[in-house]
Parts: sequence; C-alpha cells; structure tokens
Amino acid sequence: MPKNQENETQKGGILDDEELFDLVSPTREIDMLIQKTFEEMQDSFVVLVLEKMRQYSTANMRLAKYFAKNAIPGVYASTNKPLTALIENFKKEKIDFKNFYFVDAITKASNSEIIDGENFIYVDSPKNLIELSIAIENAMQKIKGKNRFLVFDSLSTLLVYNKPAVIARFVHSLTSKARSWKAKAIFLMIQGKEDEITKIIAQFCDETIELARKI
Repeated sequence: MPKNQENETQKGGILDDEELFDLVSPTREIDMLIQKTFEEMQDSFVVLVLEKMRQYSTANMRLAKYFAKNAIPGVYASTNKPLTALIENFKKEKIDFKNFYFVDAITKASNSEIIDGENFIYVDSPKNLIELSIAIENAMQKIKGKNRFLVFDSLSTLLVYNKPAVIARFVHSLTSKARSWKAKAIFLMIQGKEDEITKIIAQFCDETIELARKI
C-alpha cells in the first residue's frame, strides 16, 4: 500500500462514499501528480500540461479542485468550453468556485447562453488575443494576496483560431505577466501533431508535464 494511502487508513476514521471513490479512482493518479509537482516547484511557477483528449476533462477539473480545496484564489481562462457547461461541471464535481474569476472567450463566439455573475468575464472571441490578455490581467488584479493561480484552458483551442506564431507571442507575453503576478500558472494543451509550437511554448515554461506518458 502506498504510504499516503496507508496514512489515510491509519487515521482511524471511516471513509465516506466520496472519500472512498477518490481513494480508488484513476483520478487519484492525476491528483498525486499535481500535488507532487506543486510541492517540488517554487511558490510561483509556469507549467505546460500536455494531455490526451480523453484526459482533458479529468485534468482540468482536478486542477480546479486542488486550488479550491487549498483555498487558493485565481483566474480560470476558458477558450474551449462555454461558461454554462464549465460551471455545470464544477458543480457536478463539488468544486467550490467562489474564489475563482472566470474569463470566457468561447461563449459569445459559439452563441452559447450568457450567465451573469461578478466573477464572470466574457471576451468576444478566441481570435481577440489582446482583449483576452487584458481580461485575464484585470481579473488577476482583483485578487488580493500573493498566493493565486492562473489556469489557461486551452492552448489547443487557440490554434484553431490563430496562427502558431501569433500563439507563441501571446503565450510568451502571458507567461511573463504570470511571473510578475507570482502566480501558479498552468497552461493546458492537447498533445497532438503541433510538435513545433509545443516545443516553442515549452521554452517559456518552468516545466512540461506530459500526462499522456504518466497516466
């Protein structure tokens, strides 16, 4: 039995259904990888996470759950899933997102439902990278304290709307800002055929995690 699981068993309490599910679920491998990576990094960092398509929904939800459980506020930027669907997933996973700011760049472009909220910011399109960058910066400035995160979900979607060279400049700029904010910044990307742009983006990050190889 792994040491961390043994420690949980030795607490003397009885696990409820949710804790038992988490203990045996494949998502626990992702949780352990996230925790290990964050513990090994500095207080602030920039990480590129490469994942398979089938891992996509799992990885981004586990990241959000990690920040929620550790009471770390931050900005979740979505270019892939409309805010209505994203919030529905958060509620399904019982993720407390009251300390999250959401920057949504896909709802308007896909004519999806717009929901109002103080923490919800909409950008017209994933093509408008200047507006997207400004929206993320404005959201980040609303967060008090130094311990904060930025999750960008996902770079693969931006490649559908923009040329690789444009994306490279955008990521370079945003990673520089993330360092100035001293944020825990995670950029999600589907591992695929865009090897050249992936290599370029990886140069802007402190570490690249390939979930496709680890999970």
